[in-house]
Amino acid sequence: MSSYRYRFVGYEKLPSGLNADDVQLHCRLPDRLVKEIRDSNYAKRYHLGLAVQLSFLALTGRNPDSKLRMPTAMLRLLCEQLGIHANTTAIGSLKALYQNADRTLANHRAWVREKLGLAAYDTSAEERLRAALSQQAIDAASVDEVFNSAEQWLFDNKIVLPGKRHLQDLARSAFRVVEELALTTIRAAVTPVRLRAILKVMHEESMTPGISVLEWLKQSAGKHSLKALKELNTRIDALKALGVHLWKLEGLSIGRIHAFAQAVVNRPPSETARRIEDTRSVEIVCFLKHLLGELSDEAIFRNNRHTSDIVRSGTKRVQAKQAQRAHEYRCSIESMRDIAANTDMNAEERLAAIMALAEDVLGLPPVSHAEVVRETLTEQTTRVRTVLNGMTCLDLQADPAHPDCKLLAALQKLKAAGAKELPTEFDTSLVDSKWRPLLEVPDRVAALQAFEGCALLRIRKGLLGGSLYVNHSATYQSKESLLIPQEEWDRNKEALCEAYGLELDPRRALDLQYELLRAGLADVEAGLEKGLLEIDEGGSVRIPAIRAMEEEPELRRTNQFLSEIIGTTQLPDIILEIDSRTQISTTLLGRQPETAQELVALYAGLLAHGTEIDAKAAASMIPGVPVSHVSAAMRMLEAPGRLRAANDSVVAFQQRFPIVNLWSDGTKASSDMMALDATRHLSIARTDPRRKTAAAGIYTHILGSYPVIFDQPIVLMTRQDAPAVHGIDAYNSNSEDRIKVDLLAVDTHGYTYSGMSVAKLLRFDLCPQLAGLPDRKIWTPRSIKVPDALEKVAIPTITEKAIRDGWDQTMRLIASIKSGRVSVAWALARHGSAAAGDDVRRCLDQYGRLLRSVFLCDYFTNDTFRREIHTLLNRGESVHLLQRAIYYGRVAAERGRRRDELRSISGAHALLTNMVIGWNTLKLQETVDRLKSGGQRIEENVLRRIGPVHFGHINFRGLMSFSVDRYASVLLREHAAPKRARAS
Repeated sequence: MSSYRYRFVGYEKLPSGLNADDVQLHCRLPDRLVKEIRDSNYAKRYHLGLAVQLSFLALTGRNPDSKLRMPTAMLRLLCEQLGIHANTTAIGSLKALYQNADRTLANHRAWVREKLGLAAYDTSAEERLRAALSQQAIDAASVDEVFNSAEQWLFDNKIVLPGKRHLQDLARSAFRVVEELALTTIRAAVTPVRLRAILKVMHEESMTPGISVLEWLKQSAGKHSLKALKELNTRIDALKALGVHLWKLEGLSIGRIHAFAQAVVNRPPSETARRIEDTRSVEIVCFLKHLLGELSDEAIFRNNRHTSDIVRSGTKRVQAKQAQRAHEYRCSIESMRDIAANTDMNAEERLAAIMALAEDVLGLPPVSHAEVVRETLTEQTTRVRTVLNGMTCLDLQADPAHPDCKLLAALQKLKAAGAKELPTEFDTSLVDSKWRPLLEVPDRVAALQAFEGCALLRIRKGLLGGSLYVNHSATYQSKESLLIPQEEWDRNKEALCEAYGLELDPRRALDLQYELLRAGLADVEAGLEKGLLEIDEGGSVRIPAIRAMEEEPELRRTNQFLSEIIGTTQLPDIILEIDSRTQISTTLLGRQPETAQELVALYAGLLAHGTEIDAKAAASMIPGVPVSHVSAAMRMLEAPGRLRAANDSVVAFQQRFPIVNLWSDGTKASSDMMALDATRHLSIARTDPRRKTAAAGIYTHILGSYPVIFDQPIVLMTRQDAPAVHGIDAYNSNSEDRIKVDLLAVDTHGYTYSGMSVAKLLRFDLCPQLAGLPDRKIWTPRSIKVPDALEKVAIPTITEKAIRDGWDQTMRLIASIKSGRVSVAWALARHGSAAAGDDVRRCLDQYGRLLRSVFLCDYFTNDTFRREIHTLLNRGESVHLLQRAIYYGRVAAERGRRRDELRSISGAHALLTNMVIGWNTLKLQETVDRLKSGGQRIEENVLRRIGPVHFGHINFRGLMSFSVDRYASVLLREHAAPKRARAS
């Protein structure tokens, strides 16, 4: 029940349409309370009234109104529990049970409150609630969210909820305080004259005729091209001209700034212009501040991509040069043959000519990939300078002690001087040794071009590794400004490590892993002796392939039999039934829907985000829904956290069924990327190597029992360790009452040594299914003695000193993640291969090698462990098949240009997937229970191999009809039966 404790919290009236399952799950009283009622001194005629109050108060947190009618199914269940025979349909309300005995009803309420351990709402509770709401309102997007937080806070703290109007007043007051604080912060950061000028200029015509400045700023970043990059830089320059990069808004949280900014994004500029000046001031300033961070991130991302394009063009030249060199070799061999066959020359002359030709051929320099790339960067002057010039608006910064600082200063000095060639006295020690020959050539113009190419690569590497930063960026700020301050860490690190469960002493952490490694090496040696694995002469490990389980005729018959009983269905029916059981529409809107039209428009917006159709297509598929309503619903779904909360509700619903325990215990998951076809102009689109088409990546985490527990958009052809670890950390830390994932299975793309280290320090294991497994070696420290039989596969190169030297700062990084200062994705992105040489990077790398060695020892010797990882990844692939059935087309050209929209596409797609999985699980459980009650038993070993990801019985396309009337009493806030038309 804990997973659903918030479902009916705050309800003043339970839906009359509660089904039998919901009544059993939510309204059944524990045996302890049934005994308390029977043992009480109250007359038996009041027992049902006591039960109703206990059930209602435990479910909603409110005292039931004496005049409200209770659901008949609820009354029937409580009568059954109490052994009472009563005509439940004749019970009009709670007051009818007490026959107007108001004093008795009041006494019973006090008794019920005492038995449930709830406190009355008083002035002390109100003060505590106000303090809690002042914190909740900091990141809330609306008053409705603050109101919901108030109800949940009172429910969690076992305090009876007061009237709705009182809580709404408190929510408005808390939200107003945050708005006033925001206005005070903004007035301190922006002078009144400048603020009025900014508000005025937002609605003036922009450089693009026909649209205002605000509309121009709200436009998407456009496709991947140098022209779009210049436009992006122009918008950054415009924001900096307004002084946005100088505004100090530390008094507002990032979430609060984002919420205010989203209000501007989600409404037309004309509506923003009609807001009062104070509201416009807060929203516009937050919008501009948030936009500058987003545009700066996008500019850095695109600059890095253009740099990669230049490098890739050099890679293509390598192949051409290798082909040219092969042709030269062939011509040389043919010349040698001709010389050898030349009878006009004697033997000594022929030999001398062949030797001279061989010397010429052998004297040719090898075709080096890195050298050709350097030459390409030197020759592609126009492209390199275009990217470098575009970075001017970013105001790149570097740590004064880092070598990149001097290189950046030299580049800026040359640009400021308008240099056409590199000075002869230029300090070439600023660049890497491989670049120096290109800077020391007599042609000083070419030398300048080489320096610019080198600088471009160093800037990209510095931004990715964190040695360079942009203060007005959202995610590329300096490490020191984001991590726990060094002074605070030095002062409180013992307390922080104890609070977060971190080991501050590296020796203890290493001793534990050394013990596991010794035991693992012993197991590998024993497995080698038993013939469970082999090590060949080249040091490659050979283990038996995982054999597929034999397909049982009983499994096929049972699967077909269950499918026939469940029958076919339509996607709208699935959405309505799952919503009626989880109230995801309330989660997505932040309140209960008012009308059926609003509810259907929400579903249409969900379909427009989560499938390949757009708003216009959704409106044409769902009769009676205007395109404008669908578009408004789509913008509303972009509100931070709502789609994720809705997904969590559906996952919790699916996990409550007993059949789920046959599939997994909830502690294991897998993650992988699925490619969605997209236009090649989308900024994050890359060419899918399998299908050779442009695609955007959707990275999903899938529980062992099949639901999608986390999703995020990513770029194809990049390492996926950061999204893999980030997803599980977000899932584990999101709720205290859910089962935590302690094992994540990934493929080769989903792991790095740093990723394994961070995952372990966050208390779960990253378990990769490695490509090229025979050639994977076991890394060991020199202090561990390796058995003689394993010397060919063991490499003693783990450096304990690197782990010890970087351990303190690594714990600072992990503590910063735990405290919410930085995300896991940021931590791994800034400590990847681009951060080579950093102490934290070296520590994570060496510790990760040690962890992988422990993992490989288990993987080599434990067949059950290997099969478990393989099964988890296979289940993930089966979910991907369902996801492709839901989203079978491609992302439209005008979609996904904004990061918020991309996240909404990913979240809506995951939500539709979870709805299908939850509905299939529900029907499987109902069918199995019905068969068992009829005396027909299905073996658990068979059910364990029947998953809830089949979709052949579901119609995902065509005209969609939502029968809201069937669920209106559960889903809509104010539902009344239609009145009869008056006779004429």
